[in-house]
Amino acid sequence: MREASLPPVGYRTPETHFSSNGQSIVRVYPEAAPGFKDFTFHRLGVSVELQRVFAEGFARATGPAGTRKTIQSAMNLYAGVSVFAKLLASGSRPPTTVSDLRPSHLHELIIRHTRASNGALIALRVLLRTNVDIPVPFRNALFTPLRNPGPSTPSASYSEGEFRGIQRAARSQVRAAVARLSAGEAELRAYTENGQNKSSLEERRRGNFLAHIAAVGDVPRYPSGGSMVQSIGPGGADLFYSLFPTASDVTALVILIQCLTGHNVSTICNLTPQYSRADGAQDGEPSVLVTRASKPRRGPFKAEMDLPFTNISEETGEYPQEGARDDYASAFGIYMIAHRLCRRARGFTLSGHLLVSHSFHRRYTAIPNGPGFRPVAENCMYKWDGWIDADDKIQRVDSRRLRRTFLELHQRPVAHSVDTLANTYLSRDTGALASNQAVIQHVLEGEVERIRTTNLSLVLTNQDVEQARNEPGDVATRFGVTPEKLAQILDGRLDTLATACVDNQHGPYTAPEKACTASFLLCLGCPCARSEPRHIPVQALLRQQIEARREELMPEQWQRKFGTAAEQLDDVLAQQRVVVAAAATTASGEDAALIEALLDGRLDLR
Repeated sequence: MREASLPPVGYRTPETHFSSNGQSIVRVYPEAAPGFKDFTFHRLGVSVELQRVFAEGFARATGPAGTRKTIQSAMNLYAGVSVFAKLLASGSRPPTTVSDLRPSHLHELIIRHTRASNGALIALRVLLRTNVDIPVPFRNALFTPLRNPGPSTPSASYSEGEFRGIQRAARSQVRAAVARLSAGEAELRAYTENGQNKSSLEERRRGNFLAHIAAVGDVPRYPSGGSMVQSIGPGGADLFYSLFPTASDVTALVILIQCLTGHNVSTICNLTPQYSRADGAQDGEPSVLVTRASKPRRGPFKAEMDLPFTNISEETGEYPQEGARDDYASAFGIYMIAHRLCRRARGFTLSGHLLVSHSFHRRYTAIPNGPGFRPVAENCMYKWDGWIDADDKIQRVDSRRLRRTFLELHQRPVAHSVDTLANTYLSRDTGALASNQAVIQHVLEGEVERIRTTNLSLVLTNQDVEQARNEPGDVATRFGVTPEKLAQILDGRLDTLATACVDNQHGPYTAPEKACTASFLLCLGCPCARSEPRHIPVQALLRQQIEARREELMPEQWQRKFGTAAEQLDDVLAQQRVVVAAAATTASGEDAALIEALLDGRLDLR
């Protein structure tokens, strides 16, 4: 990679805001790419003064000290102010000066509450933040905090089968491109080494054409500009792309890299061919390369990234053994294939991008970058028709859905935080909603079953009580208490209300060595509780009284207060085969009074 250097002597900062033929123009120079793009503000349809104000703010935001460093971010900023300008022009009395701006001019954008309206408001903030002439009421309305709008359309990930199908289609096209360019390079090399001795006139003509294409980056042409490739017979039209990848080939490379890394298409399209080997290129070990990448929306301090690409397959977790030629299953392998396929095309551009494609219809508009060569664009997915679904229909590939699918399959963040992964991608992925719900349901059911099994193991049956009279040690060990504690349980000296407590100094609801202050209802699921047949009457009556409270409360209130306790009582009573109605009649009046006090909250500490 090139080192940073000071500008040459006499260098002057290029003018970015100027007037041409009465039009206000801002010229944007991207930070990490050559060239520039002009933005014309007279097209906004607002007054000359507002054009000037918007253009000045735009020039500050996209200039050397601004926050918009790429052409795409500048285009987004311009799109935002265009939305506001159209809104102003649609009014009956559009403002003509800055002092005419009123909060009412922003109300429609605020109440829309969409991504586009929020983007327009944010663009206005960027352009007008330092303008001291803005009326205070308008400024206050403009900088009122915005709520994040929900996604305008649900973005679902691909199914795993679709995801693998897209990879297979892209991999097949890249394999075909590798074979095609390898054959073309071999033919060119054979002609260069021994071209004059070819016996066939057609072979010599093809070799001569290939040599011209390799040197010039274009097919031989007549003085009129017409192509001469037809003069060499069948197959002449495909001769150019035997040395250079097509736009579709490069798009297939982008898709493969995204499927293997999960990065945004913008990050992949801006990859550079400069890299370093982190593994020392040792045979028999996993290969690792590190290249630079940029993601401007991460902010000025996190935009620049080092991306490691390994040859460990995402699918198998293995890496190719020594002697393997081309690796299509890992990010390292695809990067190296892309590096080789685009080598000649990169020689005809000034962009410094890894992925460069060619298009003949852009040949005359591509003077800075050679005859039709361009770095792959972020909208390249719309030009790739290599994926045919299960119904034999050609489908367009959505890069956002590819990224969501990768994140769903691998469950790890890629150039973003864990919170962003959970809240922005996984939680909003409608395609993964059913599977996520199934996983959560499985986990919850397993946890409920574990708790139920644990609690049931703490219930002494009549057989356990009979055995405790003769073999107290065995029963005590089975229920996790000492023989002395077991005797106290059976004598009723450790009763709370519906169970017995074997250790109120180490409960799960209070600090160690502190007496437990939790509600007696929580005893039903506490690991320190033990239940025995003597507790059955009060447990049955408690279950009846809890059910009676259902008529007095809203369903969600009853579930919140008594739902868990009711389920725990059902488990305990079912294990001992209790008829609740019959057992409840044997409870004493004192038990009934205590139960009523418990359910009214009079036994809880305030």
